[in-house]
Amino acid sequence: MVVHAMRPKLGAVLLLAALAPACAQSSGQASAQGQGVRAVQVLAEGLQFPTAVASPGDGSGRMFVLEREGRIRVVDREGRLLTEPYYARDVMTMDIEQGLLGLAFDPGFAQNGRIYIAYSGAAEGERHGLVLRRLQAADPAADVFDGREEVVMRVAGLVANHNGGDIHFGPDGLLYWAIGAGTGEPADHAHARQADNLLGKILRIDVRDGAAGADNGCGARGRAAYAIPAGNPFAGKPGECGEIYVLGLRNPWRFDVDAAIGDLWIGDVGKDREEVSRFRAGDNPDLGYPACQGSHDYPSTGATGCPRRTGTHPPAFDYDRGVSGRCAVTGGRMYRGSLAALQGAYVFSDSCSSELLVGRPTTAGGLEVESIDLGIPPGYGTVASFGEGEDGELWFINHQSGGLYRISGGE
Repeated sequence: MVVHAMRPKLGAVLLLAALAPACAQSSGQASAQGQGVRAVQVLAEGLQFPTAVASPGDGSGRMFVLEREGRIRVVDREGRLLTEPYYARDVMTMDIEQGLLGLAFDPGFAQNGRIYIAYSGAAEGERHGLVLRRLQAADPAADVFDGREEVVMRVAGLVANHNGGDIHFGPDGLLYWAIGAGTGEPADHAHARQADNLLGKILRIDVRDGAAGADNGCGARGRAAYAIPAGNPFAGKPGECGEIYVLGLRNPWRFDVDAAIGDLWIGDVGKDREEVSRFRAGDNPDLGYPACQGSHDYPSTGATGCPRRTGTHPPAFDYDRGVSGRCAVTGGRMYRGSLAALQGAYVFSDSCSSELLVGRPTTAGGLEVESIDLGIPPGYGTVASFGEGEDGELWFINHQSGGLYRISGGE
């Protein structure tokens, strides 16, 4: 999903072009739907292949940025990148889709100092898989980590690409973790729809105080440092992994848990088609891969037989690779900020076309998608992740250039 590349210098402020149909090319400088919307470049340099950005939600105004090579960096409320990393560790980076991939702050971080990271393990006993680790900061307000840490969970069998790795807390206080189906072709990924392993899934676990001992946990050996929520679809079922919340995914590269109602919005990078799915509690947890890619059977015949043929959960939006320069969906966020032009929209991107995609939910369960030209040159591995500030406004990173941006209003 992400790639090392040369870093072009970008302008300090990029005006967003007018919203246009998703398959059309937008041009010129104008405000979106009559409202001033800007992508403000907070940092043009200094970051090394960033993979995620998140707010600690502690009133400090800081933003924390992951670097793929294993560092967490701090950007202060004035937009300055602090020289010393907040935290660093060795991670596996033999493939461009490995490394430090996910960051989530405990909802009570300001008081308890807990941060969770997900990464490709490099240490003895962690290799060839993803690791979920808890950092316990002695001082939550500090700009450099000092405290203890522990492994919460490990998922084995991921040796190269298609790792996923994104993590988020939901409004239910539970931790959600996206796991890719692993290296290979769709024909190699029958396990993505099977409930006896953790690959090709989104997991949901309870990491709160007192939560331990996963009864039918596939990611734990002995006494687990987490519990399995009773509402998970496979909780308590012998021979199946209770951690699973959603299955049938290839490479869930960025997802969101709607802070208001708990719906999941998932961007899944496909072999031939890219898709965005909306999953609500009680929905069919099987999203269909590898039998389906989006609304198409796999291998594709051009017919849109999924999910009717397979009885799986339908996508909200999907598209062919190569259309308008797109090739790899970057899952985004349900917008919760103050900009009228984005109210009620799911905002996401494609990491090749470098555009901002604004999806508005329809009554039929789909998305009506419009495109904003960010002015960022296209190229594999550009807009690779979104985050949310304390004010609900969106941030995103450009993995290719190392740039950090904030979506803002005004002229």
